[in-house]
Amino acid sequence: MEVHGGEEHMGDFVRRTMRYSADLVGRVADSRKGEIVSMAGIIADVFRADGKMLICGNGGSASDAQHLATELTIRYRKSVRRRALPAIALSADTSALTAGANDLGYDQVFARLVEAYGRSGDVLLGISTSGNSMSVYNALCRGRSIGMHTLALLGGDGGRIREVSDLSVIVPYSEAADRVQECHIVIGHVIIDCIERMLGYCDDLPETGQ
Repeated sequence: MEVHGGEEHMGDFVRRTMRYSADLVGRVADSRKGEIVSMAGIIADVFRADGKMLICGNGGSASDAQHLATELTIRYRKSVRRRALPAIALSADTSALTAGANDLGYDQVFARLVEAYGRSGDVLLGISTSGNSMSVYNALCRGRSIGMHTLALLGGDGGRIREVSDLSVIVPYSEAADRVQECHIVIGHVIIDCIERMLGYCDDLPETGQ
C-alpha cells in the first residue's frame, strides 16, 4: 500500500504526535499531581462511607466515563482482589438518554439521571474536553444542589464547568479534543490506582513502565 508523503515522513509524524502526547501527560503530572491525589481521596472517602460515584461525559468522554466505571465495578488490575466499587456511567443507558433528550432536551439528560441516582455525600465526576458542555455543567449543578461532591476532568482553560466543580484537573490544551482525551484516561487510571491504595487493597507502587 502506498503511503502518501512516504513512510519516513509518516513515521516522523507518528513519533512527534506520540511524544507530544506523552509530554503533555508529563506536564499535567508535574502541575496537577496534588489535585489528582485529592480527587482520589474524595472518591475513596465516598466509597468508605458506602456512597457511590456517578460519571458523565459526551462522545469520547462518554466512552471514558463507561471505561472508568467498569474498572471500578469489575476490576482495574487482576492482581488486586477487592470488592466491587459502586460507579455508574450516566451515558450507558441509551433509553434514558434518548427519552431525556426527546422529553427534556439534551442539556438536561445527565442532570435528570443525577436527580434519580445521586444522594447527598455521593460523588459526581464530569468529563469535558472543552469545559463547556452544557449537559455536564447542568449535571454538576444538580449534583451540588443535592449535596454531592462535584469533580471534573477538563481541557483548555476549564470553561464554565470549573466554576461548579469542587475540584477539577484541567489539561491545558485547546486545539483539539484528542490530546485532552488521552490525558483524561491516563488521569482516570492513576486515580483508580490511588483509590485502591487508599482503601488498603494494595500497597505496592508499580515500577515505571508497568
